[in-house]
Order: sequence, then C-alpha cells, then structure tokens
Amino acid sequence: MSNKTRERILTTTLALLNEKGLSQTPTRTITQKVDISQGHLTYYFPKRADILDALYGLYHEQLTVILSTPTENVGKYELFAWLDAMLEINYTFRFLFLDFAQVMRESSTFKAEYLALRHLRKQRFMEFMQRLAPKKSNLDLVYQQVEMILEFGMLYDVIEGKQDELAILEKAKQDVRRLMVDASF
Repeated sequence: MSNKTRERILTTTLALLNEKGLSQTPTRTITQKVDISQGHLTYYFPKRADILDALYGLYHEQLTVILSTPTENVGKYELFAWLDAMLEINYTFRFLFLDFAQVMRESSTFKAEYLALRHLRKQRFMEFMQRLAPKKSNLDLVYQQVEMILEFGMLYDVIEGKQDELAILEKAKQDVRRLMVDASF
C-alpha cells in the first residue's frame, strides 16, 4: 500500500482534528474525507489512537529539530525566532492542546513522551536565557509564563472561533515578545 495514502490520512486527520476536535472526528469522518474504506484506514492505522500516535510523532520530530538549535552565540533575536518556530509547530498541531486531556488518555506515545519533551524545551530555554541574562533570578517564572503562551495562549482565540490563522499566530508571537520585554530581556 502507498505511503501517499498514509500521508493523506495523516494530513486530513490533522486538519479535521484542528477544526473539529477529537470528539468530533471519528474514524468514519476521516474515511469519508480521505475517500477510502474503513478497512483501508485500519490497514494503516488499526485504531484511532494509532493515528494520534503518528501525528504526535510528527509533532515530536518537528519540535526536536527546533530544540536541537545550538545556544552558543545567540542573541535575543535568535531566541525570538526559536520561540516563534515553536509557536508555529504548536499551532500546526493545536488539537494536541485543545484536547489535551483526551489526547493524553488515547495516545500512549503522547502520554509517555510529552513530559520528557516539555522538560527538554525548558532546559533549552534556560540555556538560552543563561547566555542572554546570566544574572537574572526569575528565569523559572519567566519560563512558566512563556510555556503558557506556547501551549495554551493562542487557544483562546481558536476556541472563540477566530479564523485568521496568521493573526492568531502573530498575536501569540507578540505576547511572547511582550513578556520577554516586560521581564527586561
């Protein structure tokens, strides 16, 4: 069977999950949108949780690339670019955060790996910040605020039904920058 079909299933499911949410995206809806049979879908993904695991794998892969950015010789603009890239990835996979508890229940991969990925993100942020502001004492507090924006800040606009993706993403980026400026970085 074709990898193109698998990619089409994942791309379509990601769009459906981001638009409708996990509870409104049964496998029947996926098969109708992709125009394949239920049997064809189960050939690639025996359970919906397998689709979630595959989508989380894509999220993890993209975020890991960003997290591997060297922290040596960086300035605040590189930090902002790094944070912007994470916001863009989180927005692309926003269903993970919109339906966080349900995804945790259904995806064993997400549940097992998310906390480690979150820890790595904090570690990398702290490395950036240690280089930019080695004498700052409130880095943990700043990170907690940045993390809230990274994971959940733009979701309020999504939940309220705002459709302009670029505006939602830009607002989140501005929120992070404002936070960093307010914290004197």
